[in-house]
Amino acid sequence: MPSSLRGVQHGDHLRSVLGGYGRRDILEPGVHRANDHWRVIDYDRYRNTVDAFRRLFRRAAAEQRTLMNASERDLAARRRAAILTELGLHGSVRVPEIAARFGVSLVTARRDVAALAKQGKLQRVHGGGVLIPHEGDDGTRHGVIGMVIPSGHGYFQEILAGARHGARESGVRLVLATSYYDEAEELRIVERLRRARVDALVIATANPTDERLPTWMDAMDKPVVLVERQCGARSIDYVRSEHEVGVEVALDHLVRQGHTRIGLAVRETTPTSVRLVEGFETVVSRRKGIDIPFPPFRFASADDAPAQRNSDLESVLDECESTGTTAVIVHADHDAVAFLELALDRGLRVPDDLSIVAYDDAIASLGSVALTAVAPPKFDVGRLAVSIAARRAGSGKRDATQRIRLVPRLVRRRSTGPPPAVRASRSSSA
Repeated sequence: MPSSLRGVQHGDHLRSVLGGYGRRDILEPGVHRANDHWRVIDYDRYRNTVDAFRRLFRRAAAEQRTLMNASERDLAARRRAAILTELGLHGSVRVPEIAARFGVSLVTARRDVAALAKQGKLQRVHGGGVLIPHEGDDGTRHGVIGMVIPSGHGYFQEILAGARHGARESGVRLVLATSYYDEAEELRIVERLRRARVDALVIATANPTDERLPTWMDAMDKPVVLVERQCGARSIDYVRSEHEVGVEVALDHLVRQGHTRIGLAVRETTPTSVRLVEGFETVVSRRKGIDIPFPPFRFASADDAPAQRNSDLESVLDECESTGTTAVIVHADHDAVAFLELALDRGLRVPDDLSIVAYDDAIASLGSVALTAVAPPKFDVGRLAVSIAARRAGSGKRDATQRIRLVPRLVRRRSTGPPPAVRASRSSSA
C-alpha cells in the first residue's frame, strides 16, 4: 500500500486528516452532524478539509503509478519485441491471441498494441494491428528472412537500413531481432525463428570471432548468411566490409599528404579493431616510407569507462608529441571526436599540427573540426546479405558459396592536411 494511504482506514487517523471531522459526518456546506445534534460549521474549513482529502488520494494515486519496477518494464519491452516478431512473420496480430500467448489480460494486450502504434511500429486496426506498408511495397511478399544483429543502433543502424532495402528489392519480409551481444539470448532468438519457419537467416553473431561459430549452426536446416563476420573453415556465405583495406585507404590518403609518421588508435572491444590492426601492420611492413612511431594503441571502451578512455587517448597524444607523429587514425567515430577535442585542449591545431582520420563515419562530420573518415559500406553489406539469403531460400538448391568483401571509401573533410615540414618546404619553394 502506498505510504500516503497507510492508516487512512483507521477512524482516528482519518479524523486527524479531516481536522476532527469524520468522512461520514460531512453532510453539506454549512451543516455538521455530531452526536445527533446539528450545528453550523465554517464553510471555508469544510472546503479546505475536502481539498486536503482529495490531495491525499491524488498523492496516493501518483505513488501507485510509480510502483511498476524495472523488471516489469523489461517484461513489457520483451513482450512487445515478441509481438513485433509475430507481426513481421504474419503481417498482423490480434489482441486475444496476444493475451493468450503471453498470459496477460486483454487490457494489457491492447495497451501493448497502442504503445507500438504510437511508436510507429504498427498500424492499429479493430482488434489488433497490422504492418505499416513501406514506400514502394505493393503487398506482394514471398518468403520471410530472419535477421539477428547485436544492436539496432550505431554501426548496425545503417546495415539494417540496407537490409530493409534488400528485402523490398527481393520481395521478402524481414523479421528483426537483437541479441545485445548475448550468446544465450542469440540462441533463444534463433530457436524462436526456426519454430516460426523463417526461410533463411541473416546474422551478425554475438561472438564475432572467425574461429568459433555458434554450435546451433550445426543443426540449422535453413540458409545462413553472416553479416560483418566470416568463417574460413566452413562453406557458409558472408558479406563484410574489408576493414584491412579500409585502413590502407586511410594510410594512402595520409601518405599523399606527405605524412610518414602515422599512428593507429583503436577501441579494443570492437570486432573491427582486430582487422584494422592486422591491416595496418601488414601495409606498413610491405610499404616503404611509412614509419610506425609507436605500436597500435588499444584503449578502453568509453561505454564502460569514459574516464579511462580519455586517459588512454591522452597517452596517445603524449606519444604523438614525443615521437613527432603527425597523423593518427582513430577507431571508432565518437572516440575520434573525443581525441580531437583533447588535442584542441592541448593547443594543437588540427590539421596544421596533427591530422586525424576517423574510422566508421557515423558522426565524424559532427566534430568541432569535421573529421576526414573512412566509411565502411554498411548499407551495401546489409542489402547484399539479405539478397543472397532471399536467393538461397527461393532457389532451393546449393550454389557456390559466396564470400563477399566490400572496400570502404574515404570521405575527405577538414581534419587532414600536409604535415608542418611539408608545408614549410612548399612555402620556401614558393
